[in-house]
This record gives sequence, C-alpha cells and structure tokens, in this order.
Amino acid sequence: MTDIERGFLEYLSSMVTPNRLATMNHVLDQRTRYITVVVEDIYQPHNASAVLRTCDAFGIQDVHIIENRNTYRVNPGVELGTAQWLTIEKHRNAEDNGAAALAVLKERGYRIIATTPHADDTNLDDFDLTAGKAALVFGNELDGISERTMASADGFLRIPMYGFVESFNISVSAAIILYHLKSALRRSGIKWRLGEDERTDLLLSWLRGSVRKSSELEKRYLSERGGR
Repeated sequence: MTDIERGFLEYLSSMVTPNRLATMNHVLDQRTRYITVVVEDIYQPHNASAVLRTCDAFGIQDVHIIENRNTYRVNPGVELGTAQWLTIEKHRNAEDNGAAALAVLKERGYRIIATTPHADDTNLDDFDLTAGKAALVFGNELDGISERTMASADGFLRIPMYGFVESFNISVSAAIILYHLKSALRRSGIKWRLGEDERTDLLLSWLRGSVRKSSELEKRYLSERGGR
C-alpha cells in the first residue's frame, strides 16, 4: 500500500463512527486465510448463502465458488449482507472450472480437502491443521463433490455421525466443520491471523463499501495529492 493509499485509509476511517471502525478492527483480528472454503456447483441459493454467512461468523475470509453447471446467486434473506465482508472468487470461465480453481488454490499453498466420506478419510476430530493451509471443498446438494475434484484432492474429511442419517445438509456441514477447525486454530500455536498488509487492504476495502460515494471521494483525494 502506498503512502497516498494509507492517507486515504485514514481519511475514510475518520468518516465512520469510532464504534464502527472498532468493530471492523475487532473482526479483522479474527479473520483467517489459513482455512478457505470452496463450494462446487451449488444450485440452491439459500444453501450457498448460508455457507457465506457461516464463513463470516467464523472468520473465514476467502470463499471460492466453482460454477460449472450452476450459477451462484445470493439470497439476501439468508446471507444478511455478509457477502460484502468476504473475499469471494468465482471460477466460471475455464473449460473445467473445478480444475482451474483447484490449480489456483494449490499454487497458493493450500491442501485440497474434500469434505466427504472416503476410504482414506480423516475424522474431523483428528484433522491435522499443522500440516498446512487447507481449502475445504463442499459439493452440491444432489451429487456432492464431483469425481474430478475428488481425484485432485489431497485428503478427505469426515464428520463423525452416530445415527441412521448418512449426511448433513451442506450448510450444516460447513457450520460444524468451520466451528471445530476455527476453535482448534485459536487453541493452537499456528500463525493463522492475517498479515498486516492483508489487514490494511481489507480495511480499506470495507471502508470503501461503507462510506457513501467513496469512489468520488477517492478520485478527489488522489487528484489533490497528485496520485492521478
């Protein structure tokens, strides 16, 4: 971030209430990119939106959305505005969007963890967070995770179940897994919090979305200071 951008950050910070700014900073303290969430071909808007709400609640900053057959649509009544605080990356322009998304995540150092029972799966209680960053893949409501994605996975994660039912709804699965893993992260010695540059960039993004006509204010601010 340049000095001019930092100056604009301070300028926008002065345009929100101290309580709102304090809330943003408190939330940033709990945000992580050590875990990220991937949803594949979700076709029921309320389920995908519920996953976004869960990610925000547990401090998961990044969500990757794979669109092959189904286009993701936000359900405002379910996600309740949480999408504006998340970094959402949609994968929908490649020949195989699933493969493209996983390639990006692996390049960024993530293990691809399919959240589905498998012969080589790991019980949620035994999942090793110290092995490195994890991208948790959740499949769609009908077919689950695609075979192609399963073949590219580095591991498989299973929620222990003790009844007759064989699976949870995707939004319930996400809530259980993220609560458990985020709690484990907080208890661990892993450096899971955002770096200072990441915090600053996100805060600027959130302030831009919170202050009315922020784009016009930014143009004027930069113009006055020779930024453009």
